[in-house]
Amino acid sequence: MPSGYRVKTVTLSSGERLPVLLDREGLPMFAPTVFALTEVRGKNRAANTIGIVLRSVMAFHLFLDTRDIDFNGRIASGELLSLGEVEDLTRLCRRPLSELATLSSLSKSAASKIVSLEKIRMNAQPLPLSEVVPDVAASRLRYIRMYIEWLAMERLSRHGLAPSVASKLGDTTKFIAETINARIPNGSSRNTLGQREGVSEETVAELLRVVDPHSPDNPWRDLHTRYRNALLIHWLLYLGLRIGEVLGVRVSDIVPYHKEVTIHRRADDPADPRRYQPQTKTRARVLPISDTLLAQTQAYILNHRRALPQAKKHAFLFVASRTGQPMTLAAVGKLFKELRERCPSLPKGLSGHVLRHTWNDAFSKKMDEKGATPENERQARSYLMGWSPTSDTATVYTRRHVRNKAKEVSLDLQDQLVNRRKGDE
Repeated sequence: MPSGYRVKTVTLSSGERLPVLLDREGLPMFAPTVFALTEVRGKNRAANTIGIVLRSVMAFHLFLDTRDIDFNGRIASGELLSLGEVEDLTRLCRRPLSELATLSSLSKSAASKIVSLEKIRMNAQPLPLSEVVPDVAASRLRYIRMYIEWLAMERLSRHGLAPSVASKLGDTTKFIAETINARIPNGSSRNTLGQREGVSEETVAELLRVVDPHSPDNPWRDLHTRYRNALLIHWLLYLGLRIGEVLGVRVSDIVPYHKEVTIHRRADDPADPRRYQPQTKTRARVLPISDTLLAQTQAYILNHRRALPQAKKHAFLFVASRTGQPMTLAAVGKLFKELRERCPSLPKGLSGHVLRHTWNDAFSKKMDEKGATPENERQARSYLMGWSPTSDTATVYTRRHVRNKAKEVSLDLQDQLVNRRKGDE
């Protein structure tokens, strides 16, 4: 990244993955590291969450760079940010990190040439007006607020501040927290257009045709890659799992006799060599496997996975084609990228999570066919997805099914009203 800041994940001897924010020299930044250890890791948050927090902190430091703000000096004087600076911070939190890094690089370059930052802003080419989704911007602002509050409280906890400065810093911290809170965007926007949904049955059929190992349109040449990717798509589509859950499945988790697989939670597993360990964010659970999916899985294990010597050194089901090491999250991302780029018949937004939405659409349709009550459907879905029994997450995953049912009812109602009017004429 042009800024020099980056978040690196290190693996401790215990197997724990610990993200660390590095400065421009590649060294861990002291304050962000202590903040992450005490305020995030200390509350038993997952490594992924720590990484998200540190990227938010990185966005804040990029903001300080672009405005040439000495924040430690501000704290020492009892000041933090002006109202205008909070407005600027709010706007920048809506931008991708790569664009913030570019802004930071421009300001640093300008400073090194002793050119005014305002002149650089006037002469610089306008950046693309791309924005992150409101939920991401909101998350950044919340974590930045927490970081600012922590920095201020940490300084107040030490001796050396004059009483007047300490009082001023306490008041300013409260003001900044309230000011940031008032500017946090509402993630639950009324505009639901363009939000992620499942794909149609026709698209599912086309996807299965393309990834069939014998299909002439299969985008992969290597035999192991073809069979592994086909099986991976089947697991995502037929079981509705998250990518992290699929990549965490071990051969020993599958019980052929009972036709079941256990989805475990194994955070910071020392037996997992991947730096970015795939995580199971949901509850552990036992899922049934159909005869067809079980047969495909066993065939892959016996005929393809077993042929890779390195695969014998670990128990993870899905492995890399060349090394035999456990398949990574990046490899799955590449899989879907290749599908989108090489198969024009598939939607541009196809991803593993879209298949999870697709499973939920199919589940809703099947429960409708069975005449299940809404409560029974909710309980069954929550178990299979690994959600809390009281979770309302299903509303996120059933948009397409709900929209189609609403469309069907609306058309029926329109026909009924039109026919009634004709009868009155």
